[in-house]
Amino acid sequence: MKKLLFFTIALFSMQFAFGQISYAGTAETVTYDKAEVKPEYLGGYNEFIKFVGENYKAPDVEGLSGVVKVTFIIEVNGRVTNIKVVKDLGNGSGEEAVRVLKNCPIWSPGEVEGERVRVRMELPITIRN
Repeated sequence: MKKLLFFTIALFSMQFAFGQISYAGTAETVTYDKAEVKPEYLGGYNEFIKFVGENYKAPDVEGLSGVVKVTFIIEVNGRVTNIKVVKDLGNGSGEEAVRVLKNCPIWSPGEVEGERVRVRMELPITIRN
């Protein structure tokens, strides 16, 4: 009987412990074109491109040129997360893009129907050496 009571209490307690989900985990993720209010970098898109251009250090490899593509999510709190390299030129070009985006300042979040949503974005970075 004591084992059954202990098991019931433990099971009941775990329901509350695992039932705690953060707001960011429950928000819908949409693509950039589906967001009614687009996420915005402080100062606008041109300032974002300037930030990336000033902070991205292309690998010093002769003849390396092309486009590195990364995707990332702007969370409901404006942080950049889930950075993934979609197209990599090698020689550390993709890792450098991830490093730059990890250091990106907070954005204003996107919205759909007045609710904040996670927004998936894609960034192409052109390298010409």
